[in-house]
Amino acid sequence: MKTIFITGANKGIGYAMALELVLKGSHVIIGARDESRGKQAVKELEALIQSSNDPKTKTSKVDFVQIDISNKASIKQATDTINSKFGSLSLLINNAGIPGDMHKVGWEFDTEELQTTYNTNFLGTFEVSKLLLNTLKQNKGTILSVSIPIEPASFFNAFAYQTSKSALNVMTKSWGLSFKTQNIPVTIMAVMPGAVSTDLNNHVKGDFVKQPEEAAKLILSFLDDKIDHNGHVINFDGRIANYMDNNTVK
Repeated sequence: MKTIFITGANKGIGYAMALELVLKGSHVIIGARDESRGKQAVKELEALIQSSNDPKTKTSKVDFVQIDISNKASIKQATDTINSKFGSLSLLINNAGIPGDMHKVGWEFDTEELQTTYNTNFLGTFEVSKLLLNTLKQNKGTILSVSIPIEPASFFNAFAYQTSKSALNVMTKSWGLSFKTQNIPVTIMAVMPGAVSTDLNNHVKGDFVKQPEEAAKLILSFLDDKIDHNGHVINFDGRIANYMDNNTVK
């Protein structure tokens, strides 16, 4: 049974991924800032396991670990718990994040606003990944981060969100290169699922907007497509972001 830790897994894409993995017979550790919501998510998933007639789902297991990825002490406590209690961890899904103000023009932000977004979307994710890395090494594991395109466009020019996620995308490529050159048995990748209706965007609607369940299946599909995605930042259509020529490649 694969052991998986998902940050921000009490709702939205994170919860949808947890559900999808439970259906496949995994041990899913729900990471959430709000303890009551996290435990409620566990309760719902446990009820699903108990009521299922699928033998694979019946073997699933769900646990909860409280974590606020904007708080270094919370991250340390959570990762210590995972490293000590769930040593079989082989997949870390960095899902938790915040958008900042997606409508404000870049120069209208103050430094504190940018720091808040950066601390959550990059530094917190960096810290979680770093502190779980040794366990993932032992299990030849994978780090998968949920990310976004960082190229501003007329339809998507979210300064705080994109600048914070750009650091996450660079981390994915940089760590992937180091894993390869140092023969470290860990794969790191990021997936950009496109527009998804969640709390982050007030449940926006549109023909191009995915529901969390659809996005979850898309993100997880890249784990099973038999392609070595180490260091890849993957667009929803499967193209790989290539920042050397500001383009994407197959």
